[in-house]
Amino acid sequence: MQESVWWIHQRARNKSLYNLTWRLLCDRPLDTERLRAAWQRLTDRHEALRTAVQRTGDDVTLTVHDTRQARLDVVEVPHGDEELARFIAEEVQEQPIDLADAPLARLTHVRVGERHELLLTVHHIVLDGWAIQLLMAELSTAYEGGEFDSDAVPFTVYAVEQHEARASGKWDKTLDHWRSALDGATATTVAADRPGRFGVGAPGVVIRHMLSAEASAGVAALAKASFATPFAIMLAALEIVLARTAGNDISLGVVAANRMSARDQALMGYTANLCVVRASIEDTDTIAAVATRARDGLWQMFAHQHVPYPAVFAALPPATQASLTDAAPLLVSYLGSIGFDLKLGDVGLTWLASPNRAARADMAMSFAEVDGGHRAELEYNTGRYDRDTVVGLLDDVDAVLRADPALTVGALPVRTRAVAGRAETEAVEHQALPSGTEWEVIAQEWAALVESPPTGPDADFFASGGHSLHVVRLLAAVRDRLGAPVDIADWLVEPTPRRLVTQLLNTEEQAAPSTLVTLRDGPGTHLHLVHGAGGGVQDYRELAAALPDDWRVTVSQEVEPLATVPMMARAYRTDLDLAGLTPDVLAGWSMGGQVVFEMAARYPEPPLLALIDSTPPIGQNYPEDVEREWFQDFGRNVMASFGVEGEFGDTLVMAARLAQAGHHVPAHVLSERWDAFLRHARASAGYTARKPQQTRAVVVAADLLDSQLDQWATLTDAAKHRIDADHYGVLRGEAARELALVLVDAAVQ
Repeated sequence: MQESVWWIHQRARNKSLYNLTWRLLCDRPLDTERLRAAWQRLTDRHEALRTAVQRTGDDVTLTVHDTRQARLDVVEVPHGDEELARFIAEEVQEQPIDLADAPLARLTHVRVGERHELLLTVHHIVLDGWAIQLLMAELSTAYEGGEFDSDAVPFTVYAVEQHEARASGKWDKTLDHWRSALDGATATTVAADRPGRFGVGAPGVVIRHMLSAEASAGVAALAKASFATPFAIMLAALEIVLARTAGNDISLGVVAANRMSARDQALMGYTANLCVVRASIEDTDTIAAVATRARDGLWQMFAHQHVPYPAVFAALPPATQASLTDAAPLLVSYLGSIGFDLKLGDVGLTWLASPNRAARADMAMSFAEVDGGHRAELEYNTGRYDRDTVVGLLDDVDAVLRADPALTVGALPVRTRAVAGRAETEAVEHQALPSGTEWEVIAQEWAALVESPPTGPDADFFASGGHSLHVVRLLAAVRDRLGAPVDIADWLVEPTPRRLVTQLLNTEEQAAPSTLVTLRDGPGTHLHLVHGAGGGVQDYRELAAALPDDWRVTVSQEVEPLATVPMMARAYRTDLDLAGLTPDVLAGWSMGGQVVFEMAARYPEPPLLALIDSTPPIGQNYPEDVEREWFQDFGRNVMASFGVEGEFGDTLVMAARLAQAGHHVPAHVLSERWDAFLRHARASAGYTARKPQQTRAVVVAADLLDSQLDQWATLTDAAKHRIDADHYGVLRGEAARELALVLVDAAVQ
């Protein structure tokens, strides 16, 4: 299964898809240093916490490092509420984990006001839910400074056993069972509220729902009467709801723990497996009869759960592969008491709802035993389903569990609409593929696998009916026919014919993209703008909108890191020259003013310069802690651009503040922006102009001091204009409109 998870991780749009985050509310403050030491003890103790997963040639391999530094992050916000804490947890969950760089797990201690939370995030490729429960128990022991009861079971022992079982043919009888059991099966799912992308990694959310007391009582009574587990009863209820509209042949994905021995139950690693459970349900069947068959079906599943689903799927005939798909659209699991009665030494812990923002399937439902009752947690694809539909499904399951077991299926009314087969996807407009040998070969091999050619150059292979086994066959066939290898992981980032042709022709190695961006064309005055520190094209949109309609506006945007102001000036001037453009006005805000000042020196007849609240290029000596001040400047600008207020200590809290206000900007994106801002701030501080410029100029001041205006006067004969705004506000609202008038007046003089 780990190899399958690696493949799905590569093709998922949201790489946090298989991040498992346990969000744990603490009943008292945590001792961070004790926690750090305990976490390191566990990392030293367990191979899974020192394991990296990477692709070597055509194989996905596990690498266990001898030592690894455990990761513990601390996030502190002096003032905030539970909602902010929830958004912080979502940002932590969404931070990508590099599978090739162990450890693939991290702890985060979050304090918001007086509220303390512990977030344990691991990638599913190394641990499953059962293992996380074991991990939390050991973390509690280590936090108290206690000793472990036994030596850790090396996960490599289990991995080697799996490899040997596959190679020796020990799985053959089980594969025969699954071939027979799943012959002609079709995946069942809930009908979508709107067309959308079918697949893993789509935007998602998690809701929790307590079953009614009557439903929990019904589970207990029917389980006792039919000698079944509570999970068998809940599975039967879900199958009944789906069968009311999807037909009598129901196939669902069930996540099995796959820990049948005492050794495996103590194993810190990933053993969970996906099994497809199939049920035949008629309207004349009673609820009790369906429950009995669900019981028997689960026992059959448990007897054959040890063979990984990818191996089972590969053994199925092509027609069944197409109707089931390699990723079940509807997943079900039973947690029992996992996640409850947790503690960390003397600290009581409460497991809160998962902070996932990505969906593993159309819907993934788990049931747990809580306070004498049962709770469902359901993760769903928000691009395809409304919350009301999901709640309706849970209500229908509850109603079946409350009903008299002697009732027939046909007598049960349900709101849920279910379908057999792939869920509906968006209608695609067919586009002809370009001509050429590569395009023809790809179309032929694509059609041979999914029974129809691609609908256009940008058709998604998986949305077209392809699966992971098809990927290997497609790329191998293309390689054999065209003699050119293709990097699978790179293609999975965007599995389209266009990207495949690009790889085959190696066209990505051509000229680097231009730094030149056109905000708008026009026959009039040409204004060229250069970004500020950490800024981009979007900073100038209000200014561009306030300029005369006939003005042409272009912007220089950094496309690769440039360390100094002269380097930026050379790159941006080069791309202007390549485009055959000579601006009438060169303007830059913040550091951008320094860049255009340097660019002007390279023109025989320099254009008009507009230096917008730009620090004079005389070199600056800043105190050692200036980067803290720069970060606050950066953060205030980001927050102000969205109209959001609030304290922040790092990009993660900043992202949570934005998300709380309805603006989703992932923390890792903000971190990249901050890295750019810091690089630019250092470049600006270190830049000293070589000589004064003999050109017309206007210096627009917002936060600039009069002394800084005097320094600019020694470098260029510039007019001065002060706008009543701060450094970041000068490009917004009324200040941006006033700035536009200043530029127009300066250009016509």
